[in-house]
Amino acid sequence: MAINVINKLCPENHRCPMVRACPKGAIAQEGYLAPIIDSSKCVECMICVNNCPYGAFEK
Repeated sequence: MAINVINKLCPENHRCPMVRACPKGAIAQEGYLAPIIDSSKCVECMICVNNCPYGAFEK
């Protein structure tokens, strides 16, 4: 099962702290848009799910 971003929980106009937190570089963000997870790089370590201050990542 993949990790997903819940866009309605992710605030607009901010830099996602999980981009830097991801040990595999699987999370990218273009400008201030919602982050995108590259499922080919994601190892489902759950760092983003457990540490997103907005609860915007889910498994």
